[in-house]
Amino acid sequence: MFGSVVDAMMIHNERGIIAVDCWEQIPYSYPGLVLHTYVVMPNHVHGIIEITANAPRARTSAKDAETVESRASEFLLSQAVGSFKAAVTRGIDESFKREKMSFWYPGYMDRIIRNQFEYNIRTQYILNNPRRWHEREERWRR
Repeated sequence: MFGSVVDAMMIHNERGIIAVDCWEQIPYSYPGLVLHTYVVMPNHVHGIIEITANAPRARTSAKDAETVESRASEFLLSQAVGSFKAAVTRGIDESFKREKMSFWYPGYMDRIIRNQFEYNIRTQYILNNPRRWHEREERWRR
């Protein structure tokens, strides 16, 4: 879909370039979100998105602030990921003159990175994803 892995490197096709462009637009549409390491793989995307202190927050009482603030962050991230998926789909539909149809799985997986150690692990996982692509591809064929 988005390209192929050749010699442990992700080579994007036109659809992959659209996905990369849409990913890199996220902070412009959602001020307060900062992109860190990411990779657009042949059939999925991995990325680290930081929700900064400048991100929009819901107004709340001090009593409920932590819970509501957490939910507001989840909502912001959910909106950003949904918009990214929609933009990629729209870009591909327009570029390839195809009928509108979604190719994304519903939802997305997220993890809260709580410290530098976890950040380093997630970053390495993302950076190593193309190198490990063929290992996983073999397992999926069995």
